[in-house]
Amino acid sequence: MRLKNRVRTVIAAATVALALGGTLSVAAAPAPAEAAGRCVDYQYSYGGYAGCVGNIQVLLNAFQPRLGSYGKLAVDNSYGPATRSAVIAFQRYFGLAADGIVGRQTWGVLCGPQMGPGPISWYPYATARAAGCNI
Repeated sequence: MRLKNRVRTVIAAATVALALGGTLSVAAAPAPAEAAGRCVDYQYSYGGYAGCVGNIQVLLNAFQPRLGSYGKLAVDNSYGPATRSAVIAFQRYFGLAADGIVGRQTWGVLCGPQMGPGPISWYPYATARAAGCNI
């Protein structure tokens, strides 16, 4: 009998909680941007389409005049053949595995100007920060 009363009490409390708050969760749900994570936490490869690919394209365009081994990319958020070629050229230049995949190691180099100390005038810091680079 005590168990029945306890179950009824728990069910009643849950019903009231749902009616008042609409949820039984204790912690607040993360906002969609927080739930999605940062660009640098993911891998990007040929065929992908995302705002983070646009960040990669902006960062690659910043390095392009210094490397000269690929043409300027259209920032269209689409990981197509031109982006893949630029990523591979970038990876080769910096001695990374030239697989065309922007993963942890490639992000590590994209996230830093790699060309000297101090703020670099040509480096797109705002884009790097938007991608989740810790600079």
